[in-house]
Amino acid sequence: MLDDVRIYVQVPGASGWKPLGASGEEVPRHQWPVDFRSPAMQFDPAQAGDYTVLVRLTTRNALKTRIDVWQRLAFDNHTRREGLFFGLYFGFYLLLICLHGLFWRATRAPMSGLLLAYIGTCVLNEVLSLGLVQQITGLPAAWSDRLLGVGIASALPIAVRMSCGQLKLAQRLPRTARVLTHASTALGALCVLAVLLGRYSMGVVPVQVASLLLIAVFTSLALWLLRRGHRPARFFLPAFGIFYASVLIAFVRNLGWLPVNAFTENISALGTMVHMVLLSLWIVGSHERQRRARERQQMQLEAELAQRQRRESELLQSLELERRVRQEQRDFVAMVSHEFRTPLAIITTSAQQLGRNLQAPPKKTLARSHNIRTAAQRLLALVDDCLADDRMAEPHGAPQLSPCDLHALIDKLRQDFTPGRIACAHGEGTRHLATDAALLRIALRNLLANADRHAPEGAVVQVRTRRNGERLRIEVSHPASAIPPDEQARLFERYWRGQGAQHRPGAGLGLYLVRRIAEKLGGSVALAAAGGTEPVCFTLELSLL
Repeated sequence: MLDDVRIYVQVPGASGWKPLGASGEEVPRHQWPVDFRSPAMQFDPAQAGDYTVLVRLTTRNALKTRIDVWQRLAFDNHTRREGLFFGLYFGFYLLLICLHGLFWRATRAPMSGLLLAYIGTCVLNEVLSLGLVQQITGLPAAWSDRLLGVGIASALPIAVRMSCGQLKLAQRLPRTARVLTHASTALGALCVLAVLLGRYSMGVVPVQVASLLLIAVFTSLALWLLRRGHRPARFFLPAFGIFYASVLIAFVRNLGWLPVNAFTENISALGTMVHMVLLSLWIVGSHERQRRARERQQMQLEAELAQRQRRESELLQSLELERRVRQEQRDFVAMVSHEFRTPLAIITTSAQQLGRNLQAPPKKTLARSHNIRTAAQRLLALVDDCLADDRMAEPHGAPQLSPCDLHALIDKLRQDFTPGRIACAHGEGTRHLATDAALLRIALRNLLANADRHAPEGAVVQVRTRRNGERLRIEVSHPASAIPPDEQARLFERYWRGQGAQHRPGAGLGLYLVRRIAEKLGGSVALAAAGGTEPVCFTLELSLL
């Protein structure tokens, strides 16, 4: 800005100089002859002719000055175009600042906050160097010079941090990044101090010289990193290269090496705008890429967590299965030790009695022989149940289907019980079916044995068969006390025995095998009646096809 501008004119035919007016930063704004951002004075000659104009300029911080002579209409048109241009120019920056302010508030991205400071200092320096703030607010030169100098000095470390951040210099050359950052911060602080103490040139000139040197340093670093495949250098060169080129062109113009025209006069503003837009796109794009990377990591983490949970669940299921198997093994060993011991003891005792008293009466001998036969049958039934249980555990053990005479099978099973204990009633069409006779025999024997075990002495176990379409229904019922509701759901569990069966012989495999065999044969078994006022009734349904 110009501190003092005085213009004098020599009127033809008159002696001496006539002052046209005084303007500049040392003159209060309300005393300026024309309200404009830079000194402007109106000259209305009284008559046509040649006039000699004397311009006296005083400035502390202007690198280059220019005098323009306008006709009034052209000047008015120029100021309107300039006002429109500045409105669009700074409106763009205001919009950019607001958008990045909202973006930074939402994301707290470090580079977004740094870009806000970067844009803010650039806009501050631009409006101060153009004189717009001074024109609007009437800010005196003592304050505007210091504010502009502080803005220029502060922009240096901010720009260096922005350049290092975009180039990701700390990842490849951490020591160089630290040196540049610390050196620029120290120089900026010293220059701010010099400006505040009133030494404007001592504060601003070193910053401008350092800025030109840093342009060469960062451009060289970007080219060097690009040759080594550093991807951020690909964006750095066009984004910062446009800005660097516009700054150099404006600087060379100020030195008088380039003419002043529309291109050289506005290149710095246009280059800065493109630079800011590219940086904004880069920061938003970087944040979006990081967000997607975090989402992918989160998805991978969730997938790994889900996989670990599945493995943990599988492990817990395996442990539970192992516990259940071990418990079943313990139950099996306990059952076998108990169920085998009793009939073996009966067989051993009866055999010893027979061997010691060969001359015993036939009645006692028959009774002892019956005891041996009953105990042996009990052992054989237990062995059959264990073998059937093992067969049921085979996943690919398919039933061996063959024609079966159901009535004959039940009649043969009745012979293993006390005469008159089992009563049968067969419906029409229930005699023949195709099934695995060995498995069906085990299921029916266990149903009959369970009924015989729990029916009162002298009571009759009823067996009824009837046909229901293509299904065969076998009912085994007997009078007994009611089965508690909490025990009904566990009747078909392996090795489980209710309270009423604790003091009766049994392995806890009977009803379990009935259920497994029914499922194997494509049928089902259920408790139809739980006893009490009505008989306990189990129903076994099979397919006749």
